[in-house]
Amino acid sequence: MKKVSTSFVFFTIILACLVGCNKAASVINEVNIEGLNKNAKIFVDNIKNSNGLYLFSPIDEKQYLIVSYSNVLQGEEAKFLSSINAEVQDQTLTINLEELVTQDYQDKRLKKLTIFNLGSDQEYEKIRIFKNGEETHFDLVGG
Repeated sequence: MKKVSTSFVFFTIILACLVGCNKAASVINEVNIEGLNKNAKIFVDNIKNSNGLYLFSPIDEKQYLIVSYSNVLQGEEAKFLSSINAEVQDQTLTINLEELVTQDYQDKRLKKLTIFNLGSDQEYEKIRIFKNGEETHFDLVGG
């Protein structure tokens, strides 16, 4: 009987760790423009032809991070989002972006617009954003 209860406790601990890790991963999720509400779609429509980092943050509604690489001049390197992760710690949402470049304009990693839902079970009062390890800012915040 003791072996069964020890196995149960071990299984419960492993399950709790997996669930905890899953919650950490849900801080930021990519979404399609079709899933946005009307106001968010209008915001995206207004910035879709400009490069930058944008935050759509209406009061008491979902927040969205929009990463736009819409414009590339011929002969210049095209930027793209290689990776993104986020975590909430000490009531601060920290977003880390890894941005890379390519000369190949047909590269399948190139996207004009990427939209992320910023959702978390943990509340945060401040957002810090880093690009390639250096702190940066939003080009525009609206809502």
